[in-house]
Amino acid sequence: MRKFHLPLQWKFLLCITLIIFPTIGIIFVWEGMQQEKRAIDQIMNQARVLARQIILTRQWISDCGGVMVEQTSEGAKDIRCFFDDKLITSKGSYQRFTPSMVTKKLSQYSDREDLYRFRLTSLKPLNPENRPDEFERAALVKFRNAEITEACKFGLQNEKQCFQYVVPLHLEKGCLKCHQAREVSKGGIRGGLSLLLPMDKVMSGLHQDHLKLVIAAISLISLLIFTLFFLLRRLVIKPMREFEEMAGKIGRGHLDARVDILTGDEFERLGRAFNSMAEKLGRGRDLLEERINQSTQELSKANRELQSLDKLKSDFLANMSHELRSPLTVIRGGVDYLNRTIEGTENRRYLDIMDKNLRRLIHLVSDLFDFTRIEARKADWSFERENVSGLIQEVVEILSPLATDKGVAIHCQYPGDVYAEMDSERIEQVMVNLVENAIKFSDEGMEIEVEVQENKDDVLVAVKDQGVGISEESLDIIFEKFSTLPTSGGAGKREGTGLGLAICKGIVEAHGGRIWAESKEGEGSVFFFSLPRRR
Repeated sequence: MRKFHLPLQWKFLLCITLIIFPTIGIIFVWEGMQQEKRAIDQIMNQARVLARQIILTRQWISDCGGVMVEQTSEGAKDIRCFFDDKLITSKGSYQRFTPSMVTKKLSQYSDREDLYRFRLTSLKPLNPENRPDEFERAALVKFRNAEITEACKFGLQNEKQCFQYVVPLHLEKGCLKCHQAREVSKGGIRGGLSLLLPMDKVMSGLHQDHLKLVIAAISLISLLIFTLFFLLRRLVIKPMREFEEMAGKIGRGHLDARVDILTGDEFERLGRAFNSMAEKLGRGRDLLEERINQSTQELSKANRELQSLDKLKSDFLANMSHELRSPLTVIRGGVDYLNRTIEGTENRRYLDIMDKNLRRLIHLVSDLFDFTRIEARKADWSFERENVSGLIQEVVEILSPLATDKGVAIHCQYPGDVYAEMDSERIEQVMVNLVENAIKFSDEGMEIEVEVQENKDDVLVAVKDQGVGISEESLDIIFEKFSTLPTSGGAGKREGTGLGLAICKGIVEAHGGRIWAESKEGEGSVFFFSLPRRR
């Protein structure tokens, strides 16, 4: 899963947003709630003042025994009279208004001005218009039981938001002139005064205040985040980018890169430290380059000397191999003569030992001669179109006696005649070497398989044995000169000069082919080489 990377400035912006938005948001929400509470308290206080003013007005009228109002005046209209208390004067007829009548008339005036409305209510009203609603009835019951002294609620009246406030009306001395004592409720409560205050303007003002708070909060948060983000980019991100650019230049090898930070804080000190580090790296690079150049010159000189020595060695081996062949040929002839003439058993035994070691010496000299000429690219080649399958059959027939003496079987698989352009003598040398190695590393009762395959461009030959196998470390070096491996049943003893596989590699590569091996320890080995069908 790919890891998501976010730049530091955006991480910081995200963090301060997640911190500032909830914090300031909570503060402004709390302030909005406090505004709403203050508005409610203000309405409540206004309702208390109005109720108290109305109650005091009623008390004054009650103390005065009522007020006389001209019947034909504007103030006497739409008022129902329950008592026929009239006064006839020269200026007209006057009707006595009780506190309840005055209260209703004041409510009419207030309602007409759309300020507020109020009315009297009672559980046993004399006037049917004073019957209480459910909220007022519940409040009056609680007033009687002395559970509360006032009641209020917010609600809808005529599809308008209103605040309803109810307080109890206690029986005063002047009230007994109109109300009988039996009409008075428990605790001296005659009824209640219910006020309805319109809330539309208050709620509209409260919503406007909330909107202002939201706008102020968003503006403050945006300004704060922008300021912090600007300061971060200016004081932190910009110096860090300079450090990043400098590090990139140093990584690309420009050790003369420097940063110029003049902030007067930790970044400036860090910049000086970076510049000092880059300067030391530059001096170190120059010193290292000088030492590398010196070492390169020394290595070049040593390489030339080694090449000269290697050439001398190759020439020496080639000359010595050539010179050794002549006396060895004479000795070979002498040994053959002795084999034909000597008859004594003891003499024959010593002669067999001499013959065996002479063959090994001749084989060694031949390998040295072949290797030095191949390595020096002085070998003579004779490329002709030959039958690879037939060549392999000949090699198997030649080495069958050697395999039989060790109790090893050799099987050959090939798809008929397979032709390739090759030096048959050299490829026979490769096959003999590979099959001899397979016999050498096999135990009695094991099998060796020689297989030939062909495709459009190449011929592939494989020699598979069931021997001890080759370790992974040895697979990398077996085709190098003088590399040897312990033989099967030899208790770890190494035999041979280590030139056989190196010669095979040189011959195959000279044909434009490739040679390699595959093996696991204890499971045998398979040696492959490929030859191009056409050179």
